[in-house]
Amino acid sequence: MESDVLRRTRIILISVAGIVLLLAVRTVFAFVRYSQVERGFASVHVGESRAAVITTIGKPNYHAGKCGVIHFPDKGCSLEYVYSHPFAPIVPDYYIVSFSPDDRVIEADQWNSP
Repeated sequence: MESDVLRRTRIILISVAGIVLLLAVRTVFAFVRYSQVERGFASVHVGESRAAVITTIGKPNYHAGKCGVIHFPDKGCSLEYVYSHPFAPIVPDYYIVSFSPDDRVIEADQWNSP
């Protein structure tokens, strides 16, 4: 009887530790990814191709699609990539790249919500 209680307790503790470890690893990877975006964003320039943006800062973690999800885009925007802080919207820090219909950057802005 006592060994069953100890066994269940051990299983619960191992499960909780595994979940905590998984969450910690995911958080670390999210911050590493965001750091890559922060460092590379300054090298994203108007006129670059979408492929060049993906090579420089990777695929967006928040949104890839319709323009205007976070801010008011340029009128020629046909696609928008939004990269967010891992704790967004609690930490509302976003990097936004807008593309023209021919997949060229027309706008690249950092946006912080008030």
